[in-house]
Amino acid sequence: MAPVKGLRPSFAAQYSVAALVATCIVLLVSLFACISPTRAPVKPAPAESGIPYGSMSAAIAVGKPEEALEAYEKSLAAKPQAADTRILHARLLMVAGKLGEARVEFNLILADDPKNTDALYNLSLVAGLDGHPDEQEALLRQVIAVDAGHPDALAALGDIVLARGDAATAEGYFSKALLRDPVNVPALLGQGDVKALAHEWKTAEDLYTRAISAEPDYSFAFIDRARVRESASDNAGAIADLSKAIALDPSYSWSYIDRGRLYHAQSELADAIADFSMAIGLDPDQFESYALRAEARGLQGDAAAAISDWQRVVSLKPSYGAAYEPLAALAWKIGDWAQARAAFLHAYEFDEAEHAYPLCAALCALRQGKPGDVPGIVAPVLDHAPADSWYRDVARYLQDKSGETPLLARIDREHNQALRARMLFYVAVVYRQNGFERIASTYFAQMEGRGAPGAVETDLLIAEQGRAPAASGN
Repeated sequence: MAPVKGLRPSFAAQYSVAALVATCIVLLVSLFACISPTRAPVKPAPAESGIPYGSMSAAIAVGKPEEALEAYEKSLAAKPQAADTRILHARLLMVAGKLGEARVEFNLILADDPKNTDALYNLSLVAGLDGHPDEQEALLRQVIAVDAGHPDALAALGDIVLARGDAATAEGYFSKALLRDPVNVPALLGQGDVKALAHEWKTAEDLYTRAISAEPDYSFAFIDRARVRESASDNAGAIADLSKAIALDPSYSWSYIDRGRLYHAQSELADAIADFSMAIGLDPDQFESYALRAEARGLQGDAAAAISDWQRVVSLKPSYGAAYEPLAALAWKIGDWAQARAAFLHAYEFDEAEHAYPLCAALCALRQGKPGDVPGIVAPVLDHAPADSWYRDVARYLQDKSGETPLLARIDREHNQALRARMLFYVAVVYRQNGFERIASTYFAQMEGRGAPGAVETDLLIAEQGRAPAASGN
């Protein structure tokens, strides 16, 4: 599932940060419950402690961590704080986005206790979020120097080395983490990714399923399982997982994109377009959503809507060369020769080996009634195409009627039917443009069923067959 791969910045770090909210809620109910997953929780703090746990938990749950933090700080302003309480405070600062203050608090804790693995690990999360990967890795290595089996630190290190392409070392870290904590979600996800990279789809799926069992509300576990299910040709299972991910996190646009791709693959175009549209609504600056919707709309026959989407694509990302050929073909279909011409020439900028693009742009110039533009358009073909290539013969034909005889002779000699069809296309379009419909129709008929799949002329033939004779336009 290509758009998803690489999007999750860190298995361990991202999961840990996402879990902060849930963790803080639990810890607020039990102030002195240890943060480390290896220690048993203690009883909740007595009601007379004066700490408003209920209001803080509610504030976090409704997405107001700053209110929770304010309530916490006010309640403990005059109280001495134990290390676990200070770690909770620092984690609340992280939830509130106050990374600098969290960093200060963790460093103060470490000044008193340099081997506090909870503080070291959480400080590594701050470093990662601050964009300091080297510091993050160094802190994680400090954690395992104190506690060699610390599952969260091992999982985070596994994720870091996996991102470098060292799957074998990563697998060792993940396996060691799972020895201590068999339901450690970051380790299960990371190990699943190692197996997915090795195309061990069933093993990867089982690991993601274990992660889901341990944390059924974590949407990315469903996204990852969808990825391997798709790879194993289980599209129905992948769609079900993405639907669950969407139910858990309806604000994540890539889940809609990936489910839409699967619907598209099953020719369920209306559902695909609906998902791409949802993704666009959530992230209107993500060009991939428009590109995918443009493809689906084109297949539905809605050329105008598809053109609008492709125009948005090239507006957002002009360097996305793959957009220009479909945009040109759709503009050709509706007879917008100026737009088709421009798009073909843009496509040529990104694929200078495909000399058919300027040749098609030259046909657009003829249909615009601008034959004087043709020599300039085809000049790069004559300059750069291989000396004996058919591209050169077509270019000479388009700029000068005297090139017709050599081109027709070449077509007659050509035994490759797909290549023959490509050359015939240009002759047929010129004859149609000049009003010789009968000859043009004969040439078009000779192309049917013989065009090279994926060749630009083959795609344009479909549009040309529905065109009125001697069509011209802007």
